Amino acid sequence: MWLSRYFVYFIIFSCFGWIYESIYCTVRAKKWENRGFLYGPLCPIYGAGGVGITAIADLISIHTDATFTWWQIFLVAFFGSIVLEYGTSWTLEKLFHAYWWDYSNKPLNINGRVCFPYSVGFGVAGLLVVYVIAPFTKSITGWMSPIWYEFFSLVFMGLVSIDTAITVSALTDFSRTIVTMQQNFNTYMDEFVAEVQERKREADEKAEEKAEEKSQERAAFIEELKKRRRIKAGTERMLDSMGALKKSALNRAQGFRNPKVENKYFETFTESLRERLSKKKK
Repeated sequence: MWLSRYFVYFIIFSCFGWIYESIYCTVRAKKWENRGFLYGPLCPIYGAGGVGITAIADLISIHTDATFTWWQIFLVAFFGSIVLEYGTSWTLEKLFHAYWWDYSNKPLNINGRVCFPYSVGFGVAGLLVVYVIAPFTKSITGWMSPIWYEFFSLVFMGLVSIDTAITVSALTDFSRTIVTMQQNFNTYMDEFVAEVQERKREADEKAEEKAEEKSQERAAFIEELKKRRRIKAGTERMLDSMGALKKSALNRAQGFRNPKVENKYFETFTESLRERLSKKKK
């Protein structure tokens, strides 16, 4: 029964995490942001963290006479969030070549996966969970008998399993599409840039110094213009070929990385794709 009870807590904490993430990111971006890995209103990483700190606090209070002090709770949540965030980020990136958060521009970060300021925030969140959210959750589920815990845990498990299967299927297919397009796009841009550089070299040999500068400026302008046109055309074609699930997966992910494919020009493409998708939603 305890497993079912904590799974129900996991769902509730995940919902609270999704609400917080969505509100925070919507306010920051000034537009609606549906956060989380899954399609449903859940952020499993918050659910896992919340259940972890709650279970540890419960075990300490049940099996010993001691209780957690506030600073011990903070430290457990602080270091636990580092392990949880880094591990989750690394796993998702290895599986789908995508990332859902990036702290590269934050101070004291580790590979953009975790950073000190946010880990401190999660330490504070641990205090909030133990002293506010967990007691509230236990109070609103206090009426549930073991049978009801079993029933709701099975229902939630079924829904989460379906959501996870759909999400993984869409992201796996989308990841393959992204890698193929990335390789093709980089190949095209390499050939295009090489052609422009060759033409510019020929113009440099024939033109005088002043004419040479104008030719270089003109060539650079033409290169950028054609590149943007190609990106726009590719964006439109990919959007037309994408289903609703892929569009939703793309909109929730923050970016894409694949160590097997050199990411020279494709970052511009994915950013343009997200911008076009955002405009189409309005």
